[in-house]
Amino acid sequence: MEIRTLKAGERGQVLDLLDCWELPDGWRGRDFFRRYMEQDPSFRDENFWVAEERERLVCCVQIFPRAVRVGTGAVPMGGIGSVFTHPDARSSGTASAVLRRAEEAMRERGMSLGMLFTGRVGFYERLGWRAWPLANALYIRQSDSPPPEPDLELGPLDAGADLEAAKRIHAHYSAQRMGSVVRDDAGWEGNLRVSGNPDEDFRVARRDGVVVGYARFIALENHPILAEFGRGAADADALASLLAAAFAERGGAYGPAPADPELEQALAARGIEVRGMSDPNAMLRCLDAKALCAASGVDPIPGENDGDLLRRVLPPERSLFWPSDRF
Repeated sequence: MEIRTLKAGERGQVLDLLDCWELPDGWRGRDFFRRYMEQDPSFRDENFWVAEERERLVCCVQIFPRAVRVGTGAVPMGGIGSVFTHPDARSSGTASAVLRRAEEAMRERGMSLGMLFTGRVGFYERLGWRAWPLANALYIRQSDSPPPEPDLELGPLDAGADLEAAKRIHAHYSAQRMGSVVRDDAGWEGNLRVSGNPDEDFRVARRDGVVVGYARFIALENHPILAEFGRGAADADALASLLAAAFAERGGAYGPAPADPELEQALAARGIEVRGMSDPNAMLRCLDAKALCAASGVDPIPGENDGDLLRRVLPPERSLFWPSDRF
């Protein structure tokens, strides 16, 4: 068996492999994963690790390069996704071997942190990953909301007129929340192309024609997911009105906890309960403790293990990862 990166001309073969994956929401595996290859400008064959056996691809793991806010800095992170082993090759250690090679590649490329989302927590724990139950919430509509403020306009995103303002809001609002992904223009381009399932509902709140808040919704297995939101510094009420109007259509949603007392208070005034939960599928791995300390601006503590370091710089109960950035 050979473990290596994807070669030129092999994308069709790896999509054949991924087509064996039975996905929810009516997706075929090849169609779901093709989006990352064809629509995300950051996709590189060198980030796709595969196992080849008898001239056939039997396992794959994809690295998603990202930068996330940790401490006072932006830490290079490798997201792990598209992990799949052909049924004929399972229980052979193949997936573990490919994952370890991908981890080595992340270290070699300067990524000090790894992240993944899985329903197989025990499998990854045996390989050194740590469960990291990020703070999430269930947003429940308990009563009708008052109408939005007269000077507030709620509606869909107009990409030509609104997107730059939404980017600025994201950069400010998410910068205050550890674990969120830092996006440049290329990051935004890829994010908008692949974050839906397949589509998303991107809404904005405008005051005097200027975007002051936004919210993004997707559906997973017919459940409404609040994938991301943001607001200006003095615009908690505007974002709450936008969310309340969307929840009136959906009955509520599941998504990241706001870590935003002003927003939570504004939602309560509109009949929305925010019930704290956690994401049981999130996992982290410290790939390089020294580099993680340097990038996040924290001092290393002699003898500190990786788990204690991660809890110190990225405590799960106070960390956020937008579902729109999932891989």
